[in-house]
Formats: sequence, structure tokens, C-alpha cells
Amino acid sequence: MSSPSAPCPFQRRLRAGLLATAALVATPALAQQTPGQLPEITVFGASNVPLEAPRVGASVTVITAEDIATQGAASVPDVLRLVPGVAVNQSGGRGGLTQTRVRGAESNQVLVVVDGIPINDVNSGDADLANVPVDNIARIEVIRGPQSGIWGPNAQAGVISITTKSGRGLAKPEVSARIEGGSFGTVQGSALVRGAQGPFYGSLSISGLRSGGFVVAPGTTRPNGSDMGAFTAKIGADLTDWFNVEGVVRMVSRGGFYNPGNTAFGPGFVPDPGYGFLADGTGRNTANDLQGRFVANLKLLDGAWTHRFSADASQQSTNARDSYLSAFGFLESQGFWSRTQRTRADYRTAYTFETPGLLGARHTIVGGADMSREHFRYYYESDGFFGPYVNDSYATAGRSRERKGLYGEYLVSLPTGLSLSAALRQDWNSTFRNALTWRMTAAQTFSTGTRLHGSVGKGVTNPTFFELFGFLANFTGNPTLRPEHSIGWDAGIEQRWFGGRLVTDVTYFRASVRDAIVQSNGTAINLPFETTRQGVEVSVTARPVDWLAITGSYTYTDSRSAELVGLTYVAKEALRRPRHAASLSAVATLPDDKTKITLTLAHNGNMRDSFFGPFGTTDVRLGSYTLVGAQISHDLTKAATVYVRGENVFGQRFQEVYGYQGPGAAVYAGMRVKLGGE
Repeated sequence: MSSPSAPCPFQRRLRAGLLATAALVATPALAQQTPGQLPEITVFGASNVPLEAPRVGASVTVITAEDIATQGAASVPDVLRLVPGVAVNQSGGRGGLTQTRVRGAESNQVLVVVDGIPINDVNSGDADLANVPVDNIARIEVIRGPQSGIWGPNAQAGVISITTKSGRGLAKPEVSARIEGGSFGTVQGSALVRGAQGPFYGSLSISGLRSGGFVVAPGTTRPNGSDMGAFTAKIGADLTDWFNVEGVVRMVSRGGFYNPGNTAFGPGFVPDPGYGFLADGTGRNTANDLQGRFVANLKLLDGAWTHRFSADASQQSTNARDSYLSAFGFLESQGFWSRTQRTRADYRTAYTFETPGLLGARHTIVGGADMSREHFRYYYESDGFFGPYVNDSYATAGRSRERKGLYGEYLVSLPTGLSLSAALRQDWNSTFRNALTWRMTAAQTFSTGTRLHGSVGKGVTNPTFFELFGFLANFTGNPTLRPEHSIGWDAGIEQRWFGGRLVTDVTYFRASVRDAIVQSNGTAINLPFETTRQGVEVSVTARPVDWLAITGSYTYTDSRSAELVGLTYVAKEALRRPRHAASLSAVATLPDDKTKITLTLAHNGNMRDSFFGPFGTTDVRLGSYTLVGAQISHDLTKAATVYVRGENVFGQRFQEVYGYQGPGAAVYAGMRVKLGGE
């Protein structure tokens, strides 16, 4: 079968044209203002209350819907590849498991919320952002560093907060849609209706994707195709000037084919020659998510005293089954399913006041309480050389855990440009030891365009249900695991040059982790010593002329871990964290003010991964790679835009997970339409 990275002649001509045009307009590039560094931007997720960007001491990047459309990003992982400090690992193409890591941490140490609802899998702790449609996203905030003092457990390394579009504030109803098709038999589309009438507002969106996929592993023949459908409804009402209610429901259904991992043995307990590699078999997985949230906001004393009550619930069902023929002639098969639920409730109050006679300061005091409950059920079965096996220990009653928390935060801003915050949180856990977390931040803005920012805090990540109780052919959970915890800090300097046309930012970060959870000898263990993560994030943005904007970033990450080899711990670099990563995005608007050309580059340095062989794991290296993308869009009218975009236009061969080949060169074309909404 032909290589998936070998483009057809039409693709070669088209990508050459895209690159040539982009190179002509991007040669003198500097960069675009980075979202999150602009004074007029408000950041919602960096504290318990919204803050103007200059007052935020934590490291934050804000991405808007316009940024996503201009970049030509087809998925949230594509957007995050361009964010400093963020690494993305995808198992093959669309539909493959996608993990997002921040500052060298594990993916389950990053809390991901959509409209205030955590979407991290209760089973694994990961959040698969490849299945979040981009067309309905209003903004993405990436808050780096320990945020458990604000967000609670599992925000040890950072938070990714996604807000979908609302009808609130629209003078006229808006209808928008997009349709796109291209390489790998990919077709996707979306439609959004939103608006407001009197005190009521709402939005309805639907998205769909089907991709034929490509062959991800040498020696296999079946493309790993996938499909996804999503529906979101958001309805609210400003019942008075001081009372608002809002509700959101989100449903996602996805499925895909995959290659099963070869873990076969034969007579004499001889391992299959292909043990540890992907087998040429058939695997199919499905997952269905249902989430809902209700929020009530009350403002008193002319808005100085606010109250918010929220409650949300989510559930996920996952099913997978695969089979392959081993070299010994045995049909090896396995199947598993999981059912998880999460319910939460939260009350938060905040009071803002000023002290003109005392430093002219502005103060905000926040207090709140929350609770959550998680439930997990799991079933596993297999058959083959060793005969049938069933593990249904957690299939009926399952396992549950509860958490109750109290939190508070104090924020103060001075006329001198100094902003400080301190947050404290106490969590009581039914299963683990209780946790006290905290965070402090500082930001100082000077009239010279200089801004100093820094934060320090303690983060916590609880063991996942799978790490505790899960079971696979080569893994058994460990119910004695302890929560991971870390102390992390960062400090940076941002400088605006030439009236803000050039902005630079350099930030150093470091975290010391205790009780880190790692896989070892077919199970999960807590490391008995401290490990570290440190690095530097650099971003440069500029707009040298009004028609040209570029954003660039570079991240150096040194993330340390260890593995138990026999009876000895061996220090190693952490898995799948590139030491060097860089990105570039250049956007040019042509003189007709209707045509835009975008060029993006994402570079990952080489990194360590593991090969799970029959007698243990061995280290392997994943080579460095650079992915180049380009897009040309043209406004046919004020309401309609057509575009052509290319992904991995040079056909770079790469792997982000060992054994899973990344997609080759691809070309897509589509149209966006928007009516009303003024």
C-alpha cells in the first residue's frame, strides 16, 4: 500500500503555491500581538474573579475565535502546538488518543474545562482535546504553573479553559456554518445559531467529522479512520440587572478504528516476534460523553458583592474491542468498557472595595466551598493462547470517591501598577489524605512598557481510577498509590517596544515533584524521591506594518523522572517531552483587505519514549520534526469566506508516540458563512 505521506501531483502543486505565496508576504515578518499580553484583554481563569491582563501574575495565553480561524487550525491540539510551554502527543491521525502536556508535566496533571465543566476522563485523568470542535469556541485560556489553589486537584501543572460561543449581547440573531473536505477522505462541517431576545439569550451548535484515516504503523494494512459528532446548547437569562442564570448541555459521540498492540505468547511461553509493536488486526473504540451545568449569578451593592452558585454533572461510556492473529496461529482478542460519572457543586462569593486613603488600593476578597463525587466501573476480558480471562471486579458496584473543599483568595491592586494575589485551599478526600494547596502571584507594570510577573504555588494530582484499579494485558492497577504534589514557581519579564508593535516575554519556570506516579514492572508506583521540571519560555510578537502580524515562541524544558529497573531506580528524562520546541505563525492581509495568507510552523525536538517488550521496557528516541502549514482565505462577501489550507506541506515523517506514524501532507478546502449577529 502506498505511503500516506506521499502526496498526489495536485497536492504537490497546491502546497508549492501556498508556500511560495506565504514566503513572499512573510519575509519581513516580526509578529502579531500575543493574545493574553494585551492590556484590554480580560482573563477569566487565572483567579477566582476576572482580571485585566496586566494584573495577572500567572503565565497566561489567550486565544480567540478569530485567532483560530486565521491560523486555519482544524483542532484544539493544532492551536495548542503554537502555545509556549505546551507539548502535544497524538497517536496517529484524527481520532487517535491525544495528550496535552504543560511545562513537562503529565497530561493528567493539566485540568481541562469546557464552559466550566471538567472534561478530564474520570478513568484515566486525561482530556482528549482532539474531540473538542473548534468552530463553536469563543476563547481558550492556557494558564501555566500550579493552579490547584484556584481550581483544586489535578490542576498541578496548569489549566486549559475553553469557553464556547453564547448569544448574550447580540443585537441580531446570528447563523454561521462551515463545510470542509480534503485528504484522507475527510469531511467535516458545523452549524451555529445564536441570539438574544429581551432578557433571554441562547446558542445551539452541531459539529460532525468523518475521516478515512491512514495506515499508522509499518506492516499493517488498515487505515485508522474516525468519526465524531458534537452538540452544544447554551441558554441563559438576565432576569434583572443583578441576577443572571445560565445552563449548558454538551454531548459528544466519537468512534474510531485502531491497531491492537501485540502482547502475544506461544507454546513454551515464547513471545511473538512482533510483541510490543502494533499488530495488523482490527480494533474499534467508541465513547459517548454527556455534560451539563447550571449557573446562577447574583450582584449586590452595585456589583461590588457577587455570588455564584453552580452545579454540573458529566458521564462517559467507553467501549473497545480488538483482535489479531498471532505468529503462532492463535486469535488474540481483548475487550473492555468503562462507565464513569462526576457530579460537582460550588458556591463562591467575592467582595471588591477601594481604600482611597490607604495607598489608593483596590481590594477583592473571595471565599467559597465546593464538593465533588466520582464513580467508576470497569470490565476487561481477553482470549488467546492463555485461554479466556475475565476481570469484572469493578463492573457492578465499581468504585467511588468524594471530595469537599473550602477556598479563599485575596487580591489587591495599587495605582503604582503593582498587583498581588494569594489563594489558599483545603480539600478533604474520602480516599486519599487531605490536601492543603495555595498560590501567590505578583505583577508590576511600569510606564516604560515593562511588566514583571511571577507566581508560586503548590499543586496536587490524585491517582486516577485506572492507575488504582485498572487492568490490561500488561498492566495491573495499584490501590495503594498516593497523590502527587509539587511546589512550582515562575518569574518573567515582558517588554513592549516601539509603541507596542513589538512585544517580548521571557519566563523561567521550575517545579519540584514528590510522590510522582510512574509505570514500572507492569503497574504504577510512587517514586520515593523528588523529581524536577524546569525550563524557559520565550515569546516574541510584533506588527511591523498594519497588514502583517507574526507570533513566535520557543520553549526549553528539562523534565526529570525515574524508572525502577530491578531493585534500582534509574534517573531518566520524562517520556514524550521535547527538550526544545518552537513555533511561528505569520498572517498577512493583502491590499484588497479580503485575502489573508497564513503560514505556521511547529517544531519539536527529539524526545524519549518507551518500547514495551516481553521482558520489560526499553528506551527509544523519537526524532525531531518540523510541521509546516499554510492557508489562503478570501472573503467572497461580508458573509462568505472560502479557503484552502495545507497541513504538513513538506510531508515530514514523524512520530509523537512510538509506533504511530503521524499524518503526511494533506490539503483541505472549505467555506465559512455567517449571517446576522451585529
